Amino acid sequence: MAAVTRATSTAVTKPRRTSRSTSSRRRGASAEQLYEEPPEGAGALDPKPGTPLRAINALLPFGTIVAVTFGGMILDGASTLLSLPEENRPPLSLISILSHSDSINALIWSSAAGWLVALSLVLSQRLLNLQEAMEAWMAGMKDVVEPAFVLLLAWALGEVIGKVKTAEFLAGSLQSTLPRWALPPLVTVLAYSISFACGSSFGTMGIMLPIAAPLAMSLGGGSREYLSHCMGAVLGGALFGNICSPISDTTILTVLATKCDLQAHVRTIGPYSLLVALLAIGLGSIPVALGLYGPLTAIAVCTAAMWAILQVACK
Repeated sequence: MAAVTRATSTAVTKPRRTSRSTSSRRRGASAEQLYEEPPEGAGALDPKPGTPLRAINALLPFGTIVAVTFGGMILDGASTLLSLPEENRPPLSLISILSHSDSINALIWSSAAGWLVALSLVLSQRLLNLQEAMEAWMAGMKDVVEPAFVLLLAWALGEVIGKVKTAEFLAGSLQSTLPRWALPPLVTVLAYSISFACGSSFGTMGIMLPIAAPLAMSLGGGSREYLSHCMGAVLGGALFGNICSPISDTTILTVLATKCDLQAHVRTIGPYSLLVALLAIGLGSIPVALGLYGPLTAIAVCTAAMWAILQVACK
């Protein structure tokens, strides 16, 4: 769906555009914007020169994905709840419906619906013929195969970790040697490293959560606050590589959409990501784990430190 949409709606991502005012294309006082091929040549998913850039060709497919995702989760969760025995059925609230829904099915439905909407738009406007639309779809599929395999293998590794009881072994080995305050920053650093290496935040979460949760319960003595801190360390650390790793799907899609050089993008975003990562550990994770101040104070301290550093560095 994204491939077909991108081929017709790069008005939101392409800086190179031109406006042609002709009597046949003018509607009222405004002229329709047309895509102009960049000097370096068009890629496999770029629109054809002269393709009208219409926001609806992006907004409608992506809006369909959002609507069908949430609608599908609500329908799936409601049907699951209604199938339960009445004596064991929780109240039919939005929270209980979403907690009993299968988000994977909803995402599959929404992606298929979004692709069909995008296909209908380009065919009805005669921006692409059916063969060109299928070629764009195949080219787009190639871009998501690698991230999908990374996520699939991470899920598989997480399942193996659970089966061989890696978390229980580490918890027993580290309980007497690892200080209680050291686990959150250690988990954060590991999440940084894994996410940068594999380029997937969800893959990192799939690897780290089955390990970090039992360790947190063991070292924290069942404390919910300590468990939340360690889980937050995993979730926050997993985003690091997703932002600045050269093999991250986010990085690759950003480069493809903006026509920016991959190395230049990584070089420019790397210092900002590293600054936030170091401050999060030094002024956030470690002081909170030591009990020096709470999470909200840590957010304020880190924000103030980033502001001060940028004020000094930008002068």
